[in-house]
Amino acid sequence: MQFPDLSQTYFELFGLKPVFAIDLDQLRVEQRRLQASYHPDRHVNESDRDKRLSVQVASWINQAYETLRDPVKRSRYLLEINGADFPDDSTTTSDTRFLMEQIELREALEACRQDPDGLANSEQIEARLRQREAELASEFVARFSASDLDAAIGASQKMQFIQRIQHQLAEIQFELEDC
Repeated sequence: MQFPDLSQTYFELFGLKPVFAIDLDQLRVEQRRLQASYHPDRHVNESDRDKRLSVQVASWINQAYETLRDPVKRSRYLLEINGADFPDDSTTTSDTRFLMEQIELREALEACRQDPDGLANSEQIEARLRQREAELASEFVARFSASDLDAAIGASQKMQFIQRIQHQLAEIQFELEDC
């Protein structure tokens, strides 16, 4: 059995160009094709070595897929494969305007819990977050394309902040729907 080269990038694995804007449908189709070929269940009659390799490759395919389908992880991966020194997750942005925006968004989220129209208000916040996510993705692409990796890192960090608030919003919406 011929296994893929584990030293290739995730983009190469899925036959994609190493850019931020990727075709998520193509990614999913290719992920399914790769898993169908390399899933450990397809290699039960192979040698012990090939069985171990199939587990390793299937895990690698899953990791690559999870990285590329998530915009924040994809941005970080692009930076990584282009030699950027990405700070750890505890590093925050120094953009005070952005930090104030985060505080306002978190306060608005908490207000949804107390408001009788909390679910409707949460949908407005959700739209605002989607818009902000798109703006930051565009900023990342512009900065990355211009090889301004430090600014691209900053945009990626901000995308991560927005993503965290989106997760918190989803939890609040779930709570409000159960009421």
